[in-house]
Amino acid sequence: MAGDITLVLLVITIAYLLGSIPSAYIMGRLMRGLDIREIGDGRMGATAAYRRLGPAGGLIVCLMDLAKGAAAVLLAQGLGLPLSVVLLAGLTVVVGHNWSIFLHFKGGKGALAIYGVLASLMFWQFLIALALGGVSYLITHKAGMSTGFVLGFLSIINLLTGSLILLIILPILISAPMVLKHISMTKAGAAAMASIENLGNKEG
Repeated sequence: MAGDITLVLLVITIAYLLGSIPSAYIMGRLMRGLDIREIGDGRMGATAAYRRLGPAGGLIVCLMDLAKGAAAVLLAQGLGLPLSVVLLAGLTVVVGHNWSIFLHFKGGKGALAIYGVLASLMFWQFLIALALGGVSYLITHKAGMSTGFVLGFLSIINLLTGSLILLIILPILISAPMVLKHISMTKAGAAAMASIENLGNKEG
């Protein structure tokens, strides 16, 4: 029993550390010698990497973030751990991406890490949901909203195909770190704008 608990804790720790690998930061340093956190809005996702490092940098960061999510799931599965632990590892890798121990608990929103987790667990269902989300993006041109559609569609697809309840609720559950990060980043952005406006008023 103690050995099982130790193994679970080890897998969860590894999943967090995998998620914490700051892909965009690393590629920014390697490709341009810059700290991507200090440019523009300071975001560290694949989209930000694409804008600041070019298509190659954006693609590499995209693949790295997808791989982090998939690796955490495949590790837990490879060790024969229960589905609940596999899903916990998937959730933890997203937490690591959003609050990286290597970047003083800063990070991105984790959409691609989420995609890596989901694709490794339910590949064909995920591809269908991703295609539907792609249609919503073509209509709205809003990446965040389209990600929400992908996760919602995936839960519905899993429900209609008779998947286990854990897999039905996973797309919604795993979105929690992304939602929390979005809220915190929005508040931080609003506070920064307010400080700039106050400074401008004082100087005026």
